[in-house]
Amino acid sequence: MRWDSRVVSFCECGSSWLWVAWNTLDEAYAFLENPKKQLSTDCLFFAEAPSKEAAIKAARSFLGSDLQVIGSEWAKEAFQTMNKQPPVKTIETVETQKSVPVTSDVQNSLEKSLEKLHSLIGLGKVKSTVQELVNITKVAKMQAEAGMKAPAITRHLVFTGNPGTGKTTVARILGEIYNHLGVLSKGHFTEVDRTALVAGYLGQTAPKTTQAVEAALGGVLFIDEAYSLVPEGRSDMFGQEAINTLLKMMEEHREDLVVIVAGYKGEMSRFINSNPGLKSRFARSIHFEDYSSLELAEIFKVMCEQQEYLLSENTLNRVQVLVKEFESQIGDLGNGRFVRNIFDRCVAIQCNRLAQLTNPSKEDLKTFLPSDVPTDEQLAQYLL
Repeated sequence: MRWDSRVVSFCECGSSWLWVAWNTLDEAYAFLENPKKQLSTDCLFFAEAPSKEAAIKAARSFLGSDLQVIGSEWAKEAFQTMNKQPPVKTIETVETQKSVPVTSDVQNSLEKSLEKLHSLIGLGKVKSTVQELVNITKVAKMQAEAGMKAPAITRHLVFTGNPGTGKTTVARILGEIYNHLGVLSKGHFTEVDRTALVAGYLGQTAPKTTQAVEAALGGVLFIDEAYSLVPEGRSDMFGQEAINTLLKMMEEHREDLVVIVAGYKGEMSRFINSNPGLKSRFARSIHFEDYSSLELAEIFKVMCEQQEYLLSENTLNRVQVLVKEFESQIGDLGNGRFVRNIFDRCVAIQCNRLAQLTNPSKEDLKTFLPSDVPTDEQLAQYLL
């Protein structure tokens, strides 16, 4: 085996396959021996695929057919490293930065953004797809630096899924990542809906949409419930004016703007198919699945940590049982927002309990007992 050629390792991880690549076999061995390894900096690329065949095809597509395949122990070590990352504690506001050459500071910032993405609870397929977008961008930069003609890349995205599944959070992180990779000059995040794009009179919508897009230049423009621009069953001149203006500005500023449109899967399909221009510019869709009951219980635990509340295993088990009661309704109840409702009810019930104590301790004030978790009947009263 050549020690100076790129190497790749594959391993099965649950229902998918992980592939990890390095520039040389030396770098692959250095990764194994590094006690403080970080995938984003110690590997050339890594991504998941639905099958081994798909993983091999993706690796060769990104890095060429002359890859050297090494044993699965490297990919298994990478998979263990991914699973050791702690749950995210906070969702930070995106900081705007000017595009600069790749330096150690920029690399560290990229690493932190990727860690933030991979430490989010659940969202396995979403993380894999975003990592693939990162890989495509890295290869395009390498091709350009080598004097090769890089293929045109469409970075605009469609996010589908129920409310509370992390679409906004991932869009924010993606803006950071593209900024650190030099794709976006600022990386800031701008969220709008129909009311921010459409005016009350014909002819006023184009300037309003233009203003919204201009505010997002250099970053990510996130259009929530984008399908509201194309109401089902009737024509809407205002919505079409907004779409036509948006498409024109996406073309004019394609080098420094990423547009992400989001909403329910069926509605977004109708929206994209309503206009050939939309179909050509939004070539990739990422679906956000509803959280499982275990993932929602983990999100509740993270909320408690963020607010410095203490809870025992018994209390967490009560929360898991409660979430399980509503499992078939999670999508309608808002996923992560549903967990926020549970947290708020726990606070209210705890306050009612503590109000009966003469002199509660500091620990009492910050502890959720199992009795503070609402029953399914109590919680149902506060759900819309």
